[in-house]
Amino acid sequence: MTRYLSMRLLIIIPTLFTTLMIVFLLGYLGPIDPVTILRSQWAAQGIYLNEQEVADLRHQYGLDRPFFAQFGTYMDNLLQGKFGYSFTDAAPIWPRIKRSLPVSGSLALGAVIIMIVVGIPLGILAARFRNTRLDYIIVGFSLFLWSIPPFVLVPMILIISVLWFDIMNVPRGWKGVWHPSFFVAAGIISLRSLASIIRQTRGGILEVLQNDYVRTARAKGLTEFKVMARHVARNALIPVVTSMGLLVDDFMWQTVFVDLAFNFPGLGRLFTQGLSSRDFNMINGVVLFTAGLTMAINLLVDLIYPLLDPRVVYD
Repeated sequence: MTRYLSMRLLIIIPTLFTTLMIVFLLGYLGPIDPVTILRSQWAAQGIYLNEQEVADLRHQYGLDRPFFAQFGTYMDNLLQGKFGYSFTDAAPIWPRIKRSLPVSGSLALGAVIIMIVVGIPLGILAARFRNTRLDYIIVGFSLFLWSIPPFVLVPMILIISVLWFDIMNVPRGWKGVWHPSFFVAAGIISLRSLASIIRQTRGGILEVLQNDYVRTARAKGLTEFKVMARHVARNALIPVVTSMGLLVDDFMWQTVFVDLAFNFPGLGRLFTQGLSSRDFNMINGVVLFTAGLTMAINLLVDLIYPLLDPRVVYD
């Protein structure tokens, strides 16, 4: 286990480095930089910069240097624990990420809980009553949810919850995890992923049901509930747990639409602000942190495997 954990941790470092380099390169090769955005914003306020002033501003931010010089400076600051400063208001990036993390993290955790509490039982029901009307309804509804993209799903849910059923008022900022807007937002994030969990749980259950030990357990007189709980569900959940680990990254990027619609100060909103203003430091910081969090959660998922199946052993 120790050797496996060490190897996985060592793999995370070059993966994060490669991810950061690709994102940094895309910003470097882009046709618009932060100075261009600032110039247009200032022009709208009646402040006009000539070409020399624009060149001086690019030199001040270090944007006129070669790619490897800029990337090397960023990596040097990163190794010192500095995520840099925003190009728009010169505020440090890391405090903003720390403030946004509890919002996005709680939304992702809420979505995971919904998937576990709702998705897995529905998948088990669909498998238990396969090829019946209940199975068709559950699978069909999951496919319907999967077919709706988040940018369509978010306004639909808001119309239903605010205008039709008056569950909550128009969302105006973060009000905590016990506010109705939190449950609605977490439900929106989980809906598309919920379809995947239902289908994978159903497929895993049907596959395990064909094994000999399941027939032996039934022959011994165990109730159907004990057979499903002790012998079937536990062995069928390994691919489901793997899928849930991979879906965490999807949660983070779905918060882009949720944060904008609900006016939440999460990582999705930070990324959108950085993208619209070409704030490279903001984009790099959010992407790097999200990538690291995704790989850490997937490592945690791998470590859970032996708890579900004792046959899984890491040498």
